[in-house]
Amino acid sequence: MNTDTAIDQMFNEHQIHDLLIRWGHARDSEDWSTLAECFHNDATIHLSWISGSANEFIAASQAMTKNRKPGTHMKHVISGPWIRVNKSKAFSRCHSHILIRLKLDGYEFDIQSWLQFYDLLEFRNESWRIVKRTAVYEKDRLDFVNPIEKSEDLFADIDLSEFPESVKFLCYMIKKSGGAPSTDIITVYSEEERLLKDESEKWLIH
Repeated sequence: MNTDTAIDQMFNEHQIHDLLIRWGHARDSEDWSTLAECFHNDATIHLSWISGSANEFIAASQAMTKNRKPGTHMKHVISGPWIRVNKSKAFSRCHSHILIRLKLDGYEFDIQSWLQFYDLLEFRNESWRIVKRTAVYEKDRLDFVNPIEKSEDLFADIDLSEFPESVKFLCYMIKKSGGAPSTDIITVYSEEERLLKDESEKWLIH
């Protein structure tokens, strides 16, 4: 690789890295215009609670914040991504840790979810943006904020078997809050994740 090519590669990776970190800040700070600028117009996104267009995701996120109950809080902690670039296309994987504070059945809980974002990106109109973002879920947990309030029988009758193991508490929270978990959730080490990796390879070379 010559010097000019190496510099171009570093510049592209820097722009993509900045984009992915900016996505998390924009989502958590409810900066909807900046969030929209992270996606191309035809982009899609596939998460635990929605699978559709990026525009639908942003609209649903806005509605979610308008109906947010007091004390509810969410934060996305995004790690440094692994980025591969081929001309005007790129693929990225980055770890994410989602932290949620909310009340369920009168108790205050913290929910944590560990996942990876698989992103297909494209350089159009002098800008790198996301074409497709897919979450691959690894594990999650639910904890009482105040252990003194812990009720031994609060979850005695709860059946989590309808949800994927790696995202069962997050799905439970979505359902308890009146939503419906997505039907195409992808979990780590699954056949669906393998197909996602194959899709990324094809994206880079076509």
